[in-house]
Amino acid sequence: MELCVNSKMEESFENPISVELVKTKSEMFFSNGYLPDWFLIEVLSRLPVKCVFRYKSVSKRWRFLISATSFASLYISRASLLTPWTILANTLCVNMKIGSFLAQSFLPDLVSDNWLHSRFSMVHFPNMVGSSEVGEGCNVVGVTDGLVLYDCGVGEEVSDYHIYNAMTGCCVAIPRTSTRFGDVSTGFLTKYEGGSLMSYKVVRLDCQFGESYVLKFEVFSSETGRWRRVVVYMDVAIEVVWLRRPVALNGKLHWIDRRHGILVFNPFDDFNQCRIIGLPGDIDERCIDARNNGRSVLFDVHQGQLRYMEVSVVSVYPFGFSGISVWVLDEYDSSSWTLQHKVKIKGISFDDILISKALNGTIPTPIAFHPLDANIFYLGFGDTIASYNMKTLKLDALVDPADIRGTLQRNGRGSLRKTPCWSSAFLFTLPPWPISLPIKKRNSK
Repeated sequence: MELCVNSKMEESFENPISVELVKTKSEMFFSNGYLPDWFLIEVLSRLPVKCVFRYKSVSKRWRFLISATSFASLYISRASLLTPWTILANTLCVNMKIGSFLAQSFLPDLVSDNWLHSRFSMVHFPNMVGSSEVGEGCNVVGVTDGLVLYDCGVGEEVSDYHIYNAMTGCCVAIPRTSTRFGDVSTGFLTKYEGGSLMSYKVVRLDCQFGESYVLKFEVFSSETGRWRRVVVYMDVAIEVVWLRRPVALNGKLHWIDRRHGILVFNPFDDFNQCRIIGLPGDIDERCIDARNNGRSVLFDVHQGQLRYMEVSVVSVYPFGFSGISVWVLDEYDSSSWTLQHKVKIKGISFDDILISKALNGTIPTPIAFHPLDANIFYLGFGDTIASYNMKTLKLDALVDPADIRGTLQRNGRGSLRKTPCWSSAFLFTLPPWPISLPIKKRNSK
């Protein structure tokens, strides 16, 4: 076999001294079907990441080249800034007939083939050996760097976690927890270099009913392969808004407290301490009180900064809310917030699908910030997914209500109720290069 690419400069016989640019061709000969490493790397680094990983199975040599840290660094340096992303539902549905777990996502999917609806897709998860039965559900409890942490616990008090890479199909089981918490809020943190996962932490916080000066954590470390219990004594009474999951930034986890602000915990630090970042002084405190429990707020990281967004629960007839506000934390080590956006209900325009819901008193539930456009975020509006643009002040419906599946979820105090599947959704963003999971799978205890 011989691969030939011509390489020569075309000559101009009519005008030898012409300074006009002429078309250039290149010529290289690869004999006996052998492609040099440098040539393979140049070609592979320009292909979609899914294709690259499929080509690992071509030969040991190709697998070695693609698995090298230097190749991952080269691929990341050439990757497009338009990172694939979607909004992922928190509930996984078990379907043993097709041998996989399925997760519902809402916006145009760039992870897997879309065969349900133009606004829906199914992200495939591996079959897990355990007590799960057909029709039983598992919950996504954390996403970071293209990795999904989900819980297949058979009960509310004990969790059974797995980490899954949707790009590579690799899955790691974490030993089952030993501490029984009544209501749990779970955080997920990772550290990686050159596309390889160096370590990760899974953190469980016991969300006690009412205020408490004692915070109880359980932390799993990939380095030790064990869970450890951590007790933190606070100077002020803490009551976490359990409906809102923790936010990861700078190797720390952040929870919303009902009265004092943002609770910060660093599981990589052995000092076993927490600190408080104050919330903006002009928020609607009713959004995070015991009655509303953070249902109308969104606290998350956007482009490296903490953002806090609320839909005011003050009703303005015939609407169920009075406006939308967004704040950005100026500096991480301070409690100084800047009001980025504030609009009253009369300044917001609704499309036809949403106007009836607005007039019926429905309060939108914030879901996620757009990962690339700082002016857009997404909300659940009744049984509809909607987007809001801070420039145009427009709420647009993105998903037909008939296409959204409701799921039975626990309300935090043990009872089940029917909720829209976006009630605890995640922004799922894929990294330019998938984070590998080199840690061996451990058997669940």
